[in-house]
This record gives sequence, C-alpha cells and structure tokens, in this order.
Amino acid sequence: MKNLKRFVVVAATALTVCGVFIFWQHGQPRREALQEVSQLAGNLATHRGSELLKTVVMPAAIRTQTQGEQQEFIAKALADEISPEGVLALKQHAQFGLAKSIFPDEYASWCQQAGIDADNCVAFKMERAGIRAEILLVHEGQNYRVVRCNNVKQMAGVN
Repeated sequence: MKNLKRFVVVAATALTVCGVFIFWQHGQPRREALQEVSQLAGNLATHRGSELLKTVVMPAAIRTQTQGEQQEFIAKALADEISPEGVLALKQHAQFGLAKSIFPDEYASWCQQAGIDADNCVAFKMERAGIRAEILLVHEGQNYRVVRCNNVKQMAGVN
C-alpha cells in the first residue's frame, strides 16, 4: 500500500510538471511577441531611431527612402499609437493568436499590403470604450517584427 501511495504521488508530480511545461511552451509565442512590441514602445519613448528599423516591417512606399527618413517616418507615425503603458494593458487584457483568428476580415489585406506571408502572422486585439487596439506581427526567423500598430497607447490605464 505504501508503494502505491508513493507511485501515485510521483505520477501526479510528473503529470503536473509536464502540464506546466506544455503550458509554458504554448505561451512562448505570446511572450516573444509581447517582448518585441514592448521593445518597439521603449525605442519610441527613448528616441532610438536606428532600433526602430529592426522591430518594424517598413511600409512598401517607404522602403526606398534613406534610413534616416525611414526612422523619422516610423517615429512620427507611431508616436500616438503605442506607449509602454499601453503595452502593459495589452499584456494583461488583449486577445492573442494567429492573425487569421484574431482579425479574420482584415489580416489578409494587411499582410498583402506589407508584402508578407499571412501564415506567419500573429496578432493582439483589445477593445475598450469603443476603441480597438491592433497589433499585427510577422514571425521571421527567430524574431517577430511589427507590421501594424494601432491605438495601443489609448489602452493605457486599463486595470
């Protein structure tokens, strides 16, 4: 009887460890995407223009511009769209998943406009007071890059 109790305890512990590991692995894309979005917000807040180009997929119309012009465009375009406080609200409250699940009606056209593979995209969505925050990211190699960012700053202060 003592061996049976020991076996049950060991088996339950093993199952718990496996469950935690699977849950952790399942959440990895979300954590990595949030890290990239957070880095973008931080780079904007600290005016690190050269770092912006690493975290954002440049719109097609801007790709032929100089690096300095691209940095200026991104900084101006995103200044009112994202903030570290808004990213914190996303982290706590936003839906996350494959872009085709989060934005089924819009994701294909967004990806086509950016010239990226829609099958490699994930998204965050959060709604508050009639405003919808949108983040679209593409997975390239080992990293995510932001394709679309809209209204994240307006989500700041949500508890």
